Amino acid sequence: MNINEVNQFLQGLDTTNPASVSVKLVQKIGTNYEVFEPAVHRTVRRELKGLYNEVFQMRLFELPQEQYNPNVGQDGYLAVANLEVAYVNDTIEEIEEEDNIHGDLGELDLESINFYCIRFTHNGESMYVFRRFTKMKKIRRGILGVIEDNTLRKVDNELFIGLDRDVDILVFRGEMLIVNRFALQTIFNLSDYFIGRATEALDRIQDGNVIANFGEFRDDCLNDRQASKRITKIINTPGRIEGFLEMAHLLPGVIAEADLDIELNEEGQIVYMSNREVRSQILFCIADAYYLSLMLGRIGEDITQ
Repeated sequence: MNINEVNQFLQGLDTTNPASVSVKLVQKIGTNYEVFEPAVHRTVRRELKGLYNEVFQMRLFELPQEQYNPNVGQDGYLAVANLEVAYVNDTIEEIEEEDNIHGDLGELDLESINFYCIRFTHNGESMYVFRRFTKMKKIRRGILGVIEDNTLRKVDNELFIGLDRDVDILVFRGEMLIVNRFALQTIFNLSDYFIGRATEALDRIQDGNVIANFGEFRDDCLNDRQASKRITKIINTPGRIEGFLEMAHLLPGVIAEADLDIELNEEGQIVYMSNREVRSQILFCIADAYYLSLMLGRIGEDITQ
């Protein structure tokens, strides 16, 4: 994601336009969303523009970027991904859907809000900032006051929210910048995405008839979050499944060289044992994650695959 383009987009924002900035307070219920969208005062629109103009010039957003890997993220990098990951595109459609937006803010319960989304719109183009909602329980249990005319007065309205400088996910021009990987699950539907992609991958692997007792292997993979993440990485890597199926006849050599616990039957099919270590070894084979080092001739495995 080009952060310079993000900053240019914000700088061109016309905050005199009421549609330029919207704030959505969202409750996540399973895979569904309920949205409260208050009107945003002109002063707040201007201040939000200024706030994020500063935020996206912070050193954090100068970090190098890498493609999102469900298995691991490198320290010192920000991940980028398309909007199919975690079904972010579907979430944006849902929170923009009029039927999901409550018209009566009197029904708003801040304790039930999970995250907020700030949408900036300019010249028909939108940018979204997603952030987990801070409920500020300590303040709400005490007294919130302001000093007016040299007098401390209590703020009676307890429906106050904090929009801080932190960004969990930024969505702009068809891709997202992932600042907080944990937010992919808490805000979006990452587990469902892993299951969906893993199911698609397993269907393609099953067609290759490489694993004898495939039904058991499928069920164990779909019930193992780490396995479903790894299979998602496999299917998201073009040609990886097809390459494995084409070269499956090389499995005996890989098993011997890497000293794996995988067993083959007389037809050369993998005989799956309901064992997590064996399951991981099979997935590493499909991912082509075993390698021979050039210097020492050492057999290793690439855990990023």
